[in-house]
Amino acid sequence: MKQQDRGTAKSRTLNEENRYNWNKATLTRILQRQEYCGDIVNFKTEKHYKDKRNHYVDKDKWQITSDVHEPIIDRATYENVQRILKNAPVKRPNGDGEIHPLSGLMYCKDCGTKMHIRTIHKNNKVQHVTYCSEYAKGKAKHPKCHSPHRIDVDDVMETLKEVLRKIGKFSLTNKSEFEALVKNSLAKEQTEEVGKQKKRIPQITDRLEQIERVMNKLYEDNALGNIEPKRYEQLSGKYAEEYYSLKLEQEQIEERLSEFENSNQRARNFIRLAESYSDFEELTPTAINEFINKIVVHERDVKRAKYAVQRIEVYFDYIGKFENELTKQIEPTEQEMIQMREEIEEAKKEKARAYRRQYYKEYRAKKKLQATT
Repeated sequence: MKQQDRGTAKSRTLNEENRYNWNKATLTRILQRQEYCGDIVNFKTEKHYKDKRNHYVDKDKWQITSDVHEPIIDRATYENVQRILKNAPVKRPNGDGEIHPLSGLMYCKDCGTKMHIRTIHKNNKVQHVTYCSEYAKGKAKHPKCHSPHRIDVDDVMETLKEVLRKIGKFSLTNKSEFEALVKNSLAKEQTEEVGKQKKRIPQITDRLEQIERVMNKLYEDNALGNIEPKRYEQLSGKYAEEYYSLKLEQEQIEERLSEFENSNQRARNFIRLAESYSDFEELTPTAINEFINKIVVHERDVKRAKYAVQRIEVYFDYIGKFENELTKQIEPTEQEMIQMREEIEEAKKEKARAYRRQYYKEYRAKKKLQATT
């Protein structure tokens, strides 16, 4: 901008030492370049009719030719990076200058918004807790969320470490059995969603055929002079926009259905990912982002209780929500939650009884001492 004598940079002096340093925007653009996967991407910009300058257009208008040249990075890594950028496009450090590894991955179960992670310094200890971002905005007239869904993030990290260690060990020692478990889990997950999407495909196909017939009729009326040019442009633009949006939706549904059908390959991809980690003694941000898509946090069974039972849902990369014996530690059933609550209440009663026993023991010893003197 300075060299072109444009914008607000005209009167600024360039720092020659810092001139070629990369910043966050530069790194983000590099990470989003699909060409590094071996693809060619054309028509990312088009001239606007107002200022006659090139402007970036939506991705559905790009022309992408896959696997044309040798890739610099593998496609799996690229897709993982895009998912990370989508989950947390901006990860800001907290007051201590750190960014928590689970930042941008935790969501509220009730309202679906992302949760904020805060650092609490108390009694010379550092604790990380997360709150629903909608609840944290304050009491509005019509709040989206009525509870904070507060949970200790450090406990979640320890639980994830244990669960990932179990899943990784089981997937490597029992590959065929693990593939069968993943297939059954995906079948349960996709039953309702696939049914809705399969019903949607013929609806889209019928509507596309109707739009094509209408567009042909409009073109004929315009050629014969039976419709005003301005009205023709208005209607053709409206139907063309609907046509391309339906085509995009159809492609997304077909891609989603193909992913569900290829459950064995998704299990193998997860096993191949687990093979790159010998253990999970240290849960790094890289491992978290490679294995976990998102974490959904439920509300406590008893609000504002010191000891409460709280569920979280973990959606893993490739295999989605994987519910079985390996993950029951983070996703207990309703019966297990009731049993946990009963154990907590019994522990509280036992603590109160122990306190009373100790109190009366000291009280009787004191009275006995007073009687003897």
